[in-house]
Amino acid sequence: MKKAEFEQVLNQSFSILECRYGLKRVETAFRTGGVTVRFENATTVVTLEYEIKDEPWLLISDINNPETKSTLGWLLVELGVIETPTPEQAFQQKYLSSANLPAFIAKMCDQLLQYGGDLLRGDFAIIPALQGRSQKYIQECKHYAEIRRMK
Repeated sequence: MKKAEFEQVLNQSFSILECRYGLKRVETAFRTGGVTVRFENATTVVTLEYEIKDEPWLLISDINNPETKSTLGWLLVELGVIETPTPEQAFQQKYLSSANLPAFIAKMCDQLLQYGGDLLRGDFAIIPALQGRSQKYIQECKHYAEIRRMK
């Protein structure tokens, strides 16, 4: 996908987030193999990370305290929208074709709209629970990697 096409996908997908929550794109950093796009409003930073041919992901953080952060994925797990990933899944490549990228980004934006309103308004009370899930998962993945190394 060309840069101009990617920019169009971003504009279409994030326009409703801009209208409802004032998220504005403040930075787009293209690099070999990927792109990082940062959106901000008065309280929240939403960062889209995309590595070519991989699934993009959204990081949501407090604009005043960058350590208060988590991902859309962990929010969806916490709310029971998706299943908790297994450690095995962390080591599997998730291929996403450029043809499927626009729909994937649109779905993430829809999920952020549906489930992340509190975060987008600056209420980060759920973040400690999300960070706890993430830390537990990291430990499970390290344990899984150790077991795989021993075999």
